[in-house]
Amino acid sequence: MMVEDLGIEAKEAAVREVAKILPLPELLQSISSIKADYIARQQANDAQLSAMVAEQVEQAQAGLESLASSQKATNQLRENFVSIENLCQECQTLIENHDKIKLLSNARNNLNTTLKDVEGMMSISVEAAEARDSLSDDKELINTYERLTALDGKRRFALAAASSHKEEVGRLREYFEDVDRTWETFEKTLWGHIRNFLKLAKESPQTLVRALRVVEMQEILDQQLAEEAAEAEGVGTMASITNARRTAKKTTTSIASSRNLTQQKLKAQGKGYKDKCYEQIRMSVEERFNKLLTELVFEDLKAALEEAKTIGEELGDIYDFVAPCFPPRYEIFQLMVNLYTERFIQWLRLLSDRANDLTNIETLKVTGWVVEYQDNLIGLGVDESLAQVCSESGAMDPLMNSYVERMQATTEKWYLNILEADKVQPPKKTEDGKLYTPAAVDLFRILGEQVQIVRENSTDVMLYRIALAIIQVMIDFQAAERQRMEEPASEIGLEPLCAMINNNLRCYDLAMELSTSTIEALPPNYGDQINFDDTCKGFLEVAKEAVHLTVSVIFEDPGVQELLVKLYQKEWAEGQVTEYLVATFGDYFSDVKMYIEERSFRRFVEACLELTVIVYVDHLLIQKSYIKEETIERMRLDEEVLMDFFREYISASKVENRLRILSDLRDLASAESPDSFTLVYTNILEHQPDCPPVVVEKLVGLREGIPRKDAKEVVQECKEIYENSLVDGNPPKTGFVFSKVKCLAASNKSIWRTLA
Repeated sequence: MMVEDLGIEAKEAAVREVAKILPLPELLQSISSIKADYIARQQANDAQLSAMVAEQVEQAQAGLESLASSQKATNQLRENFVSIENLCQECQTLIENHDKIKLLSNARNNLNTTLKDVEGMMSISVEAAEARDSLSDDKELINTYERLTALDGKRRFALAAASSHKEEVGRLREYFEDVDRTWETFEKTLWGHIRNFLKLAKESPQTLVRALRVVEMQEILDQQLAEEAAEAEGVGTMASITNARRTAKKTTTSIASSRNLTQQKLKAQGKGYKDKCYEQIRMSVEERFNKLLTELVFEDLKAALEEAKTIGEELGDIYDFVAPCFPPRYEIFQLMVNLYTERFIQWLRLLSDRANDLTNIETLKVTGWVVEYQDNLIGLGVDESLAQVCSESGAMDPLMNSYVERMQATTEKWYLNILEADKVQPPKKTEDGKLYTPAAVDLFRILGEQVQIVRENSTDVMLYRIALAIIQVMIDFQAAERQRMEEPASEIGLEPLCAMINNNLRCYDLAMELSTSTIEALPPNYGDQINFDDTCKGFLEVAKEAVHLTVSVIFEDPGVQELLVKLYQKEWAEGQVTEYLVATFGDYFSDVKMYIEERSFRRFVEACLELTVIVYVDHLLIQKSYIKEETIERMRLDEEVLMDFFREYISASKVENRLRILSDLRDLASAESPDSFTLVYTNILEHQPDCPPVVVEKLVGLREGIPRKDAKEVVQECKEIYENSLVDGNPPKTGFVFSKVKCLAASNKSIWRTLA
C-alpha cells in the first residue's frame, strides 16, 4: 500500500513539473526536443554512476587483499614467538650452572670497562702534555681547548665514580694536577690574546677570532653544565617536596631554600669566560691610559694632548679591525667608546684640578682636542648625544670657568681704560660730521674674536658659556657708561654725549649681529637658553639716557638758566624770554643735528620739548604774581613761539600733543566759574591722569576776585574728580609732566598720604 502511495505521489509530482515546463499549449510542440534532452542526460548520469561503482569495487577488492595479507603475517609472527619460547626453554635445560655463567659474563664486562678506564687514566698525562705542547701554535688554540675540555670530562667522571671513597678522590685529584697546570697555562695564553686585541686584530685577526671562539664555546659548555645541575637539583627538590607534604609550611620553606641553593650553585658553576673577557679588555684599556693619567697629565700638556689624540684615533682601528672579530652581541665598539670616554673624562678632571696653571691658549687646545674627539666619534657612527659626553660631563667646568673669568676680566679692564680715555680725548668725526669714539667698534671686535676662537677650537658648551659671558660683558659695559652719566651733564659735555649716543646705537647693531651669528653657531638646546635681546636693547636705553643728558646740557647752560629764571616775570611779559630761549635752542639744535643720527635727533628734539614744557609748568606754579589778562596773553604767545620753533624739527601733531598741557593750564588759569574750572580739569585728566588737584589749588590762589568760599568749592570738587579717576589708589597712567615738576614733589607726597 505504501509503495502504491509513493507511486501516486511521484506521478503527481511529475504532472506538476510537466505543467511548469509546458504552461502554454503552443509549447507542446517542443515535447520531442525535451524528451531527447532528457534521454541524453539520463545516459550521461548512468555512465557516471557506472564508473563510480566500478572504482569503489576495485578499492574494496584491494582492501580485502590487504587484510588477508596482514592476517597471514600476524599468524606467522605468532608461530615464530611460540618457536622462540620453546627454544629458550630447551636451552635452559641444556646448560648447567646458568647463574654462575651469568655472573662470569658480568665480571668479564666489568673487567673490560675497568681496563678501558685504566687506559683512559694512563693517557691523561699524555693528553695533557700534548695539549700543553699545542699551545705554542696559535692555530691549535681551539683544539687545545677541546682536549682540555675532554680531560675535564674524564676528571668529572672519575671523581663522580669515586665520590664514595675519600682516599681515592684525593689520589685522583693529585693525578689531575697536571691538567690543572695545563689549564693555567692555556688561560694565561688565552687572556694574553684578549688583552692584546688591538694588535692581534690588525696583524693576526684569526688568532683573536679563535680566542673569542674559545670564550663562546666555554659559555655554551657552562650553560650545558648549569642545565644538567639544574635538572639534578630539580629531582632532589621534588623528592624533598614529596617527603615534606605533610607540613605545608615546611614544604614552602624547603622549596624556597632549595631554589636559592640551586641559583647559587648555578652561578658558582662554570668558568665565566665572557665576564673575564670583558675584564681583560678593561685592564688592557687601563694599561693603555696609564701613562696619560699618571705622568703626562701632570708633566707635559703638549705631550698629553698628543697622547690623547693618538689614543682617540685608535677607536677608528677598533671600529675597522676589532669589532668584526667579536660577536655582534658583545657590542664591543660601543663598550670601547664608553671605556675610552670614561678615562678621557678622568683625564679632563685631572687637568681641571690645575685649571689656574693653564693659560687660555692651553685651555683652548684642550677644548679643541675635545671637539676633534667628538667629531671622530660622530664620524664613526656614534650618536651625537653620546659623542658629547666628554664636553657635557662637567669635567671641563673648572677649565671653562677659568677661561671665561680671564676673558671677562681682560675685556672689562680694556673697556674701562677706553672709557677713561674718552673722558680726556675729544670724539672723532665721520665724513658727514657724526661724532664717535672707537670704543664701540673695538669692543665688539674683541667680543667677535672671542666667539670665533671658541667656535673654531672648542665645544658647544664652551661657546654657550662664552655667549653668557659676552652678555655679562655688555651689561657691565652699559653699567660703566651709566656710571659716567651720573656726572653732571655740563661736565661731560655736549660732544662726548653725542658721541655716546652714536656709540650705543652702533653697539646695538653690532650686538644684534653678534647675537645672530652666535645663536646660529649653537645647537638649539643651547641657543634656546640664551637671550641677547634684552641686553641688546640695553644699548638703546643707554642711548636714550644720553639723549636726555644732552638736553640737560642745554638747560644747564648759564645763559639758558638766566632766561628760565625770568619766566613769568617782567622781562617774560615783555617777550624777552621765550623768543631768546628758542634762539638759543636753535644754535644747539644745529650742532646736535650734525653730531648725531637723524633718528636720535628726533628723539632729542622731543625730549627737549618735553623738558621745556615741564620747566614752564614748574615756573608757572611757583611764581607769586597774580594771573592777569596780560599773563594769559603772554602764555598764548609762548605756545605759538614754541609751536613754530619745534615743528621745524618734528611733526606738528607731536608738538601740539606736548604743548596741549600749556594750553589747558592757560584755560584753567583763565576760567571764570566753578564749572569752567572742573570742566577744564576733567579735560586735563584725560591726557595727564596724574595731574594732582593741588595744581588747581595753586592756580586758583593766583587769581584775583575769586571768593575764598568759591575757591574752596572748586578745589574740593577737583579733588573729588581726581579721587574718582584713581585705579586702586593710583592714577591710571603717568603723564610726562607732573611726575617731573619739582614744586609738586612735596605736595604729591602729602596728597598720597591724604588720599590713603
